[in-house]
Amino acid sequence: MTNRIIELYNKYYTYRKFEREEVFSVLREKYGIKNTLYPGSYVHITPSFIFPTTVYVDCDKGAKFFFNDMKIVKEIIESRKKYSQESNIEFLGKSYNAPLSLEEESFDLLISHYAGIISQPCKKYLKTGGLLLVNNSHADAGVASFDTDFKLIGTINIHRKKLISEENLETFFIPKKKQNVTMETLISTQKGIRYLKTADLYIFKKTK
Repeated sequence: MTNRIIELYNKYYTYRKFEREEVFSVLREKYGIKNTLYPGSYVHITPSFIFPTTVYVDCDKGAKFFFNDMKIVKEIIESRKKYSQESNIEFLGKSYNAPLSLEEESFDLLISHYAGIISQPCKKYLKTGGLLLVNNSHADAGVASFDTDFKLIGTINIHRKKLISEENLETFFIPKKKQNVTMETLISTQKGIRYLKTADLYIFKKTK
């Protein structure tokens, strides 16, 4: 069982060089993030190497299998964590669209990576002033750009020497083609459109 748990993480993140530990590290250093909510996480436990408290949410059977052996998961985290206190992790094996047994406005960071439209059903759990880290694989970054509860404050390009940029933010989310794009159309299609300028990840701040 131990090898299967470790191999599942390695298969999707270590071997593919997709852990993104450097991203989470720079976010912690710059914004002082302590607790994180990760809906649609699958088995991507890298945030727990950097942030002391993380709640993972996923209804996928592979994720449920992985987190069912919490002892091994915690051992992996304890062996790689970059903080002194004990790690605090929780797994909710359900859809993030369902009501979650979490306190509203209680998280510093909400992560949306490759798992659909997360910003809308889960933003209520994010503190005012908290951050949304999002890519545009299912148009969620585009959705956030329309949402008046969020303000774009930075972009991340993985291969850029300085990961976070706060410059020329007004040049993002401009469609390449003239088209009638709304938050509603992006949510219904869950398909990102082509923009004149893009980033690997976007950082939005919840303003209200």
